[in-house]
Amino acid sequence: MVSTFKVSPERFRHLAQLIQTATKTQDWLGIKRYDLQLRDLLETHQAYLSDPRLAPAINEARLAHQQAARLLNEAISEMESDINMMDSQHERAQAYQLAMRVDI
Repeated sequence: MVSTFKVSPERFRHLAQLIQTATKTQDWLGIKRYDLQLRDLLETHQAYLSDPRLAPAINEARLAHQQAARLLNEAISEMESDINMMDSQHERAQAYQLAMRVDI
């Protein structure tokens, strides 16, 4: 069977699966790599993206990408919170250390 696509819907599905797997394992560098591949695919084959036969595969990739972005933002927020907590603990420890020096 000859494909009429210049870009295969399977490429979008495959990237969606890779993004989903990387998201589950929190492989942020992998997500970045797949994001760049997806971006390149979308930019390179822009003329064919309006084909309704590609729509389900593109939507699958879009949803996987949105999920990855959401989880990445959550991970960043959690790290920022942890860093802020450590900074506060560090400041308290320094204040305690200064107070101990004054008492001596």
